[in-house]
Amino acid sequence: MQKIPIVIVGGGASGLFCAVQIAEKLGGKNIVILEAGKRVGTKLLATGNGHCNLTNLRASQEHYHGDVKKAEVLLQKYSPEVVIESFRKMGLLCREEGEGRVYPYSMQASSVLNLLRARLELLGVHECCEFEVVEIQKDADGFLLSSKSNEKIRAQTCILATGGKSSAKFSSGYDLLRQLGHTIGSLKPGLCPIFVCEQQKIRTLKGIRARGMVTLLRKGKVIACTMGEIQFTAQGLSGICIFDLSGKALPGDLISLDLAPEYDVKALKSLAQACDGSLQGVLPKALAACCTPEDCKHLQFTVQKTAPFQNAQITVGGVPLDEIDESCESRKVRNLWILGELLNLNGDCGGFNLHWAWITAMAAAEKISKEGIK
Repeated sequence: MQKIPIVIVGGGASGLFCAVQIAEKLGGKNIVILEAGKRVGTKLLATGNGHCNLTNLRASQEHYHGDVKKAEVLLQKYSPEVVIESFRKMGLLCREEGEGRVYPYSMQASSVLNLLRARLELLGVHECCEFEVVEIQKDADGFLLSSKSNEKIRAQTCILATGGKSSAKFSSGYDLLRQLGHTIGSLKPGLCPIFVCEQQKIRTLKGIRARGMVTLLRKGKVIACTMGEIQFTAQGLSGICIFDLSGKALPGDLISLDLAPEYDVKALKSLAQACDGSLQGVLPKALAACCTPEDCKHLQFTVQKTAPFQNAQITVGGVPLDEIDESCESRKVRNLWILGELLNLNGDCGGFNLHWAWITAMAAAEKISKEGIK
């Protein structure tokens, strides 16, 4: 049985970044990354539509949900500028592309993954792919990790960085955390389309895109409001502004669309009268055909449900942040660190979730590097 000082379970953004940060200080020979898939970084390649929106200059508490207050220290200590500088030291140039969104200069997610992997190889970190950890035990000698094929590895320090349930094809990191006595809050898909009840109406609008203001209502009370491009699908609504509401939406909530927020009903009626009574000069033709001026300001749909996890970018929910310290070390299990999406904090669209992955990795690496190999 192999005995490894530091094992990182999960070869995604937080796992790879954490491995680099630790290896820079303690040497890569002490670290093994266990990845269930055939290669590391697969999900990272898909972020930002393949461009990798790796952070946001506006990253602050107001863009996060969940145990936000508990995350305040981490968000303040590891700013977007700190993340960008860390990547720059590895040789990655970044650029801002509006609304604070930061991308690799190449605009290719592969640049980020290739750089991380090259750095890990140079530092001597070993990647062990197709090793799906399904059981973890803690005893006096550390951690015993067992794979689906019953391979076993013993580790002195264990870092769980598996990511959430979104797009997951393998056993969940949440299952491993439950085995170690951690609490897992309610889990739901986040940053995903919303399916609506008005199926007949929505099918006639399939494929239309329109900009507008989107308000989520619950029993007449405004829960959240966003602005952006709305995409009409065969089952519901999509687009970044819809994604940002999906983590809050519950069945029975109302989504109200204002497709011309700069104009009131009176102005829209005047415009319609100048165009044979329709709003073709304001909205796409198919949308104008089913929208009166009043509809244009309050086009409403009832939330049926959010799209399933396989259509989600993130998982909402996870381990409460009061079960970890400010370095993301477990308060329940010594020498166990929990990173990124496994924790009960999720961000809006726009690089905020990758920012959380990087900074939890940095916090863990800082403490582990200070404590050294046990």
